[in-house]
Amino acid sequence: MTGLRSLALALLAFAAACASPSGTAQLTGTVSYRERIALPEAALVRVTLLDVSLLDAPERVIAEQEIHPTAQVPIPFTLPFERAAIDPGRRYGLRASIADATGRVLWATAVAHPVLSGGAPAAVDLLVRRVGEGGEAAGPRLFAYACEGFAFRVELTQERALLFLPGRKVTLPHVQSASGAKYSDGDATFWSRGAEVSLRIGGAEYDGCRRQERPLP
Repeated sequence: MTGLRSLALALLAFAAACASPSGTAQLTGTVSYRERIALPEAALVRVTLLDVSLLDAPERVIAEQEIHPTAQVPIPFTLPFERAAIDPGRRYGLRASIADATGRVLWATAVAHPVLSGGAPAAVDLLVRRVGEGGEAAGPRLFAYACEGFAFRVELTQERALLFLPGRKVTLPHVQSASGAKYSDGDATFWSRGAEVSLRIGGAEYDGCRRQERPLP
Protein backbone atom coordinates (compact mmCIF):
# COMPACT_ATOMS: atom_id res chain seq x y z
CA MET A 1 0.00 0.00 0.00
CA THR A 2 2.86 2.34 0.86
CA GLY A 3 4.49 1.61 -2.49
CA LEU A 4 1.27 2.44 -4.36
CA ARG A 5 0.90 5.69 -2.42
CA SER A 6 4.48 6.70 -3.22
CA LEU A 7 3.93 5.93 -6.90
CA ALA A 8 0.72 8.01 -6.91
CA LEU A 9 2.47 10.95 -5.29
CA ALA A 10 5.32 10.71 -7.80
CA LEU A 11 2.87 10.69 -10.70
CA LEU A 12 1.05 13.75 -9.29
CA ALA A 13 4.34 15.62 -8.91
CA PHE A 14 5.32 14.75 -12.47
CA ALA A 15 1.95 15.91 -13.81
CA ALA A 16 2.22 19.20 -11.91
CA ALA A 17 5.70 19.80 -13.27
CA CYS A 18 4.50 19.20 -16.83
CA ALA A 19 1.49 21.49 -16.37
CA SER A 20 3.54 24.27 -14.84
CA PRO A 21 7.14 24.25 -16.16
CA SER A 22 9.61 26.49 -14.30
CA GLY A 23 6.88 27.64 -11.94
CA THR A 24 4.84 29.36 -14.62
CA ALA A 25 1.09 29.71 -14.94
CA GLN A 26 -1.11 31.45 -17.49
CA LEU A 27 -4.12 33.66 -17.97
CA THR A 28 -6.38 33.06 -20.95
CA GLY A 29 -9.23 34.92 -22.57
CA THR A 30 -10.18 37.19 -25.44
CA VAL A 31 -9.96 40.85 -26.43
CA SER A 32 -12.91 42.35 -28.32
CA TYR A 33 -14.87 45.55 -28.96
CA ARG A 34 -18.50 46.34 -29.78
CA GLU A 35 -18.06 48.51 -32.88
CA ARG A 36 -18.58 46.86 -36.24
CA ILE A 37 -15.21 48.05 -37.49
CA ALA A 38 -12.49 45.88 -38.98
CA LEU A 39 -9.11 45.79 -37.32
CA PRO A 40 -6.58 48.01 -39.10
CA GLU A 41 -3.81 46.38 -41.08
CA ALA A 42 -0.82 45.40 -38.91
CA ALA A 43 -2.77 46.01 -35.69
CA LEU A 44 -1.03 45.28 -32.41
CA VAL A 45 -2.91 43.89 -29.41
CA ARG A 46 -1.26 44.24 -26.00
CA VAL A 47 -2.45 42.41 -22.87
CA THR A 48 -0.83 43.35 -19.55
CA LEU A 49 -1.03 41.76 -16.10
CA LEU A 50 -0.63 44.40 -13.37
CA ASP A 51 -0.32 44.60 -9.61
CA VAL A 52 -3.03 47.14 -8.75
CA SER A 53 -2.85 46.85 -4.95
CA LEU A 54 -1.74 50.40 -4.17
CA LEU A 55 -3.97 53.40 -4.86
CA ASP A 56 -1.16 55.97 -4.39
CA ALA A 57 1.45 54.30 -6.60
CA PRO A 58 1.61 53.30 -10.27
CA GLU A 59 0.43 49.86 -11.33
CA ARG A 60 3.35 47.42 -11.50
CA VAL A 61 3.71 45.25 -14.61
CA ILE A 62 3.92 41.51 -13.86
CA ALA A 63 3.73 40.18 -17.43
CA GLU A 64 2.84 41.43 -20.89
CA GLN A 65 2.03 39.91 -24.26
CA GLU A 66 1.92 41.47 -27.71
CA ILE A 67 -0.24 39.84 -30.38
CA HIS A 68 -0.31 40.49 -34.13
CA PRO A 69 -3.81 39.18 -34.92
CA THR A 70 -4.49 37.30 -38.13
CA ALA A 71 -8.28 37.47 -37.73
CA GLN A 72 -10.93 39.85 -36.44
CA VAL A 73 -12.20 40.13 -32.86
CA PRO A 74 -12.56 38.37 -30.52
CA ILE A 75 -8.80 37.89 -30.34
CA PRO A 76 -7.69 35.02 -28.06
CA PHE A 77 -4.69 35.42 -25.77
CA THR A 78 -2.62 33.22 -23.46
CA LEU A 79 -0.49 35.27 -21.08
CA PRO A 80 2.16 33.32 -19.12
CA PHE A 81 3.46 34.66 -15.81
CA GLU A 82 5.68 33.50 -12.96
CA ARG A 83 3.76 32.00 -10.04
CA ALA A 84 6.37 33.41 -7.65
CA ALA A 85 5.40 36.96 -8.71
CA ILE A 86 1.86 36.54 -7.34
CA ASP A 87 1.01 37.24 -3.70
CA PRO A 88 -2.52 36.04 -2.75
CA GLY A 89 -2.82 39.02 -0.40
CA ARG A 90 -2.45 41.57 -3.22
CA ARG A 91 -4.79 42.62 -6.04
CA TYR A 92 -4.12 42.02 -9.74
CA GLY A 93 -5.76 43.21 -12.94
CA LEU A 94 -5.61 42.82 -16.70
CA ARG A 95 -5.55 45.67 -19.20
CA ALA A 96 -5.69 45.42 -22.97
CA SER A 97 -5.24 47.79 -25.89
CA ILE A 98 -5.31 47.68 -29.67
CA ALA A 99 -3.00 50.00 -31.63
CA ASP A 100 -2.51 50.65 -35.33
CA ALA A 101 0.75 50.21 -37.26
CA THR A 102 2.03 53.62 -36.08
CA GLY A 103 1.55 52.72 -32.42
CA ARG A 104 -1.52 54.94 -31.95
CA VAL A 105 -3.93 53.31 -29.47
CA LEU A 106 -7.40 52.92 -30.99
CA TRP A 107 -9.12 50.83 -28.31
CA ALA A 108 -8.26 50.25 -24.65
CA THR A 109 -9.83 48.91 -21.48
CA ALA A 110 -11.29 51.60 -19.25
CA VAL A 111 -10.31 49.80 -16.04
CA ALA A 112 -8.11 46.87 -15.03
CA HIS A 113 -10.16 43.63 -14.96
CA PRO A 114 -9.63 41.75 -11.66
CA VAL A 115 -7.85 38.39 -11.93
CA LEU A 116 -6.14 35.73 -9.80
CA SER A 117 -6.69 36.90 -6.20
CA GLY A 118 -9.82 37.36 -4.11
CA GLY A 119 -11.68 34.69 -6.01
CA ALA A 120 -11.18 36.45 -9.38
CA PRO A 121 -10.90 34.14 -12.43
CA ALA A 122 -7.87 33.18 -14.51
CA ALA A 123 -9.91 33.26 -17.75
CA VAL A 124 -11.46 36.57 -18.80
CA ASP A 125 -13.01 38.28 -21.82
CA LEU A 126 -11.70 41.86 -22.05
CA LEU A 127 -13.85 44.53 -23.68
CA VAL A 128 -11.85 47.47 -25.07
CA ARG A 129 -13.45 50.85 -25.85
CA ARG A 130 -12.77 53.32 -28.63
CA VAL A 131 -10.23 56.02 -27.76
CA GLY A 132 -10.78 59.60 -28.95
CA GLU A 133 -12.96 60.85 -31.78
CA GLY A 134 -15.95 61.06 -29.45
CA GLY A 135 -15.33 57.66 -27.93
CA GLU A 136 -15.00 57.02 -24.23
CA ALA A 137 -11.63 57.81 -22.71
CA ALA A 138 -9.37 54.90 -21.96
CA GLY A 139 -8.05 54.24 -18.49
CA PRO A 140 -4.62 55.49 -17.42
CA ARG A 141 -1.53 54.16 -19.17
CA LEU A 142 1.74 53.73 -17.31
CA PHE A 143 5.12 54.37 -18.95
CA ALA A 144 8.69 54.47 -17.69
CA TYR A 145 11.40 56.74 -19.12
CA ALA A 146 15.14 56.91 -18.70
CA CYS A 147 16.98 60.18 -19.35
CA GLU A 148 20.66 60.90 -18.93
CA GLY A 149 21.20 60.52 -15.18
CA PHE A 150 17.48 60.50 -14.38
CA ALA A 151 14.57 58.06 -14.54
CA PHE A 152 10.87 58.46 -13.82
CA ARG A 153 7.42 56.99 -14.41
CA VAL A 154 4.36 58.72 -15.78
CA GLU A 155 0.70 57.71 -15.75
CA LEU A 156 -1.17 59.29 -18.67
CA THR A 157 -4.81 59.95 -19.43
CA GLN A 158 -6.31 62.31 -21.98
CA GLU A 159 -6.73 64.94 -19.25
CA ARG A 160 -3.55 64.75 -17.14
CA ALA A 161 -0.08 63.32 -16.58
CA LEU A 162 0.80 61.98 -13.13
CA LEU A 163 4.59 62.01 -12.72
CA PHE A 164 6.16 59.63 -10.21
CA LEU A 165 9.45 61.31 -9.32
CA PRO A 166 11.96 60.37 -6.61
CA GLY A 167 10.21 61.11 -3.32
CA ARG A 168 7.15 62.90 -4.76
CA LYS A 169 4.32 62.95 -7.30
CA VAL A 170 3.37 65.81 -9.62
CA THR A 171 0.11 66.13 -11.55
CA LEU A 172 0.15 68.15 -14.79
CA PRO A 173 -2.96 69.07 -16.82
CA HIS A 174 -3.08 68.51 -20.57
CA VAL A 175 -2.45 71.64 -22.64
CA GLN A 176 -2.72 72.34 -26.35
CA SER A 177 0.44 71.97 -28.43
CA ALA A 178 1.44 72.16 -32.07
CA SER A 179 2.65 68.56 -31.96
CA GLY A 180 2.58 65.56 -29.66
CA ALA A 181 1.02 65.33 -26.20
CA LYS A 182 1.94 68.13 -23.79
CA TYR A 183 1.14 68.44 -20.09
CA SER A 184 2.12 71.50 -18.07
CA ASP A 185 1.23 73.56 -14.99
CA GLY A 186 3.46 76.48 -16.01
CA ASP A 187 6.36 75.40 -13.81
CA ALA A 188 6.76 71.78 -14.90
CA THR A 189 6.23 70.37 -18.39
CA PHE A 190 6.09 66.81 -19.75
CA TRP A 191 6.08 66.71 -23.57
CA SER A 192 5.86 63.56 -25.68
CA ARG A 193 6.42 63.82 -29.43
CA GLY A 194 6.53 60.30 -30.81
CA ALA A 195 9.72 58.63 -29.57
CA GLU A 196 11.04 61.98 -28.28
CA VAL A 197 10.16 62.90 -24.68
CA SER A 198 11.31 65.86 -22.63
CA LEU A 199 10.76 66.90 -19.02
CA ARG A 200 11.20 70.35 -17.47
CA ILE A 201 10.88 70.49 -13.69
CA GLY A 202 12.47 72.35 -10.77
CA GLY A 203 14.71 74.35 -13.08
CA ALA A 204 16.18 71.15 -14.58
CA GLU A 205 15.74 70.07 -18.19
CA TYR A 206 15.82 66.48 -19.39
CA ASP A 207 15.80 65.84 -23.13
CA GLY A 208 16.09 62.67 -25.17
CA CYS A 209 14.28 60.54 -22.59
CA ARG A 210 13.64 57.03 -23.88
CA ARG A 211 10.70 54.80 -23.09
CA GLN A 212 11.60 51.57 -21.31
CA GLU A 213 10.12 48.24 -22.31
CA ARG A 214 9.14 47.56 -18.69
CA PRO A 215 8.35 50.04 -15.91
CA LEU A 216 11.35 50.89 -13.80
CA PRO A 217 11.54 49.29 -10.32
